Amino acid sequence: DMQHMDGVEATKKIKQQWPHIRVLIFTTFQDTEQALESLRNGADGFLLKSIETLELANTIRLIHKGGTLIDQGMSHKIFEKFDEQKETPQSKATAYELTAREIEILQLVAKGLRYTTIASRLYLSSGTVRNYASTAYTKLGVRNKEEAVQKALEIGIIE
Repeated sequence: DMQHMDGVEATKKIKQQWPHIRVLIFTTFQDTEQALESLRNGADGFLLKSIETLELANTIRLIHKGGTLIDQGMSHKIFEKFDEQKETPQSKATAYELTAREIEILQLVAKGLRYTTIASRLYLSSGTVRNYASTAYTKLGVRNKEEAVQKALEIGIIE
């Protein structure tokens, strides 16, 4: 346990002052955020204290020679985290159970088009467009066009 700063901050300071020094983070915590921050700040390796002695010795040699190593379990977690962040707008829309037509109407509303203009563009009646919009607003948990556009932008359903 480090008393005055954590491993991430220590790594950052070491790399700023002595960029040639190799840094290996050795921790008990399986924290992907800590691992990513450590690597962003210059750590050359990230290992868990549960590692076998021989593997630790080999890793230290590897890092000393200029290599980089991340605990295998942690690397899987890190890649899972990246995969989760790569959700497509359609998968995000699916989470809200929005249909393709509701998304299309939200996109047109976001461009500032009126329901009547949207209706003529999509060959629908104004009432049908209002129904789609109303259903989308309910699914998003909002009350009006402005809130719907804001929420759709925030969650990445529209751009």
